[in-house]
Amino acid sequence: MLLVAGPQWLVAEDQQLDFAHDVVPIIKKHCVECHGGRESKGGFSINTRKLVLESEAAVPGKSAKSRIIELVTSANPKEQMPPKQKPRLNEKEISTLRTWIDRGLSWEAGFTFGVNAYEPPLKPRRPQLPPVSGDRTNPLDRIIDAYQTQRKLARPQQIEDAAFLRRITLDVVGLLPHPDHLQRFVADTNPAKRAALVQQLLGATAAEGHPATNGVDPDITFAEHWLTFWNDLLRNDYAGTGFITGGRKQISKWLYQSLVENKPYDQFVRELISPTPEAAGFIQGIRWRGNVNASQRQELQFAQNVSQAFLGINLKCASCHDSFIDRWTLEETYSLAQVPRSMRTNR
Repeated sequence: MLLVAGPQWLVAEDQQLDFAHDVVPIIKKHCVECHGGRESKGGFSINTRKLVLESEAAVPGKSAKSRIIELVTSANPKEQMPPKQKPRLNEKEISTLRTWIDRGLSWEAGFTFGVNAYEPPLKPRRPQLPPVSGDRTNPLDRIIDAYQTQRKLARPQQIEDAAFLRRITLDVVGLLPHPDHLQRFVADTNPAKRAALVQQLLGATAAEGHPATNGVDPDITFAEHWLTFWNDLLRNDYAGTGFITGGRKQISKWLYQSLVENKPYDQFVRELISPTPEAAGFIQGIRWRGNVNASQRQELQFAQNVSQAFLGINLKCASCHDSFIDRWTLEETYSLAQVPRSMRTNR
């Protein structure tokens, strides 16, 4: 039987080494505080096997040439790990790490010392709808009714007609209803009047109009109302950095026309990501003067803007380094930043 590692705590070469029970406790005890989770002191993170290998802190099969072993065995207070104010590894712990590296740096699939966070799947899917309850056939009503039934929650009382009319007109066109229309709607005894009102507001044309819009073209009021929301989300400024030097473009004309036409959402997004000249300002961001950090290049702004606006993902941290607050990496951000170049090449 061959023995490897330290003078007192020797690990038999045929002895089973369990990553979860032998190695993980040592790393959690001595390393994770500074190099795990959201911490990456000195630019080194031990969260995953990939990060350990990329940093070249450990060489599988060669513990004697691994920087981790050099640091935990060093007597130099300026480089020793853990730092001099913290407890050192004992001989058994060092022996276990040596053996772990010499045997190939085994690592359980999917394990990380980082912060695990649930990420909802992005793949479009058609949910299984619960059965209809009474006359509530709308898919959203069916889902909500099933949720409340399972949890024995009482169904909320229906709001009054006046409140409903105010909410629906503010949501759709951003205007309060005309007082005369409010009175007529409240006095109307038709049980289907709410559904009819929604259809009228969404389907009204400039020629027809509708009293709820105070006589104003509903297509225009709808566009003006939602323009403020999309201006904020798409960072469509009217003045500021970049405009003085021509380093930034507005998409106001394209955005306004898209809302007036009630452009389908998939087409709306497609024209922003693979744009015509009128819509290119969103993905181009700002063309800065002089030399700038790589994270401020227009390609990286594309990755940041698209991920934030349409995927709900913040890639700003991962534009300079692997993110410390989530799982996104610098490589993934740069891969997304390559998309505009690929689109230009394929056209």
